[in-house]
Amino acid sequence: MARPQKRGLDYFPLDVDIDQDDKIQLVEALHGMTGFSVVIKLLMRIYKEGYYYEWGEMEHLLFSRRVNVDINTLTKIVNDCIKYGIFNKDIYETYKVLTSAGIQERYFEATKRRKNVTVVNQYMLINDVKKINVDINGDICDMMSTLTPQSKVKESKEEESKQQETKEAPKSEKKVPEQKPVVVVDQSFGELISFYEQNVGLISPHVSQEFGFLVDDYNSELVFCALKKSVEARPKNLIRYTQGILKNWANHNVKTVEDVQKLDELAKTSNVARVPVIPVYERSEPDGVTSKRNEQNTSTFGDVQHYS
Repeated sequence: MARPQKRGLDYFPLDVDIDQDDKIQLVEALHGMTGFSVVIKLLMRIYKEGYYYEWGEMEHLLFSRRVNVDINTLTKIVNDCIKYGIFNKDIYETYKVLTSAGIQERYFEATKRRKNVTVVNQYMLINDVKKINVDINGDICDMMSTLTPQSKVKESKEEESKQQETKEAPKSEKKVPEQKPVVVVDQSFGELISFYEQNVGLISPHVSQEFGFLVDDYNSELVFCALKKSVEARPKNLIRYTQGILKNWANHNVKTVEDVQKLDELAKTSNVARVPVIPVYERSEPDGVTSKRNEQNTSTFGDVQHYS
């Protein structure tokens, strides 16, 4: 089971003087605060999806219901947003997609630390995305690049060396051996997800994405180890508890499972309580409160809602 690739953002930059932008002011002048609110809601939706939002009949109807705005009013507001340049007119008329150069610049700036970012060429309005590890999706269905950062560096070195050699070098030499580690990482992540579903319950897309981010920040083995400890502890919030463990290990310069074992042995022989491992909201309470909570946890541990 491959680790899901996150597309959207959890939050996005919003200028404090956005209401002073001429484009925004025009929409607000025509539609009042409803127009302004719809613009912000659309930006939220776009960044949640990535850097564009498909705007067809179904999305139109659903968005109208979500923001509680009459569909005719919503249509007028969106049309004015396109008319005055908040969203790119050519892209919308060709593909029925809401996006802009500014939206794309902010999105790619926010995702530049990600290992892979999927790009749909037809929707692109900016060219400076070379600094980002990009998966180019030319036809939405094919032409997907799956190179890791390491393999991209190796490929560039190979190309430089081949320029110094003859032009008749066989194409088979372009194979990138770094693809094997990628498979191993995906298998490890799949085992992590399987462990979660066996011990906690069916995993949601949100929780799966959160584990994907943790694997990006640490590594699969370390996250797997932290998850096992979290399941044993039976916390109220499994993800946050796991994050707390990983942050504590990072503070102790723990980078491998062997380092974890050494830290555990040190804790066993030390009289110092292992408080840093436990997040603030999970620290011990008075005996009476703790025992009641443990009874509740024991009776409802199988409920997936425990680990939202």
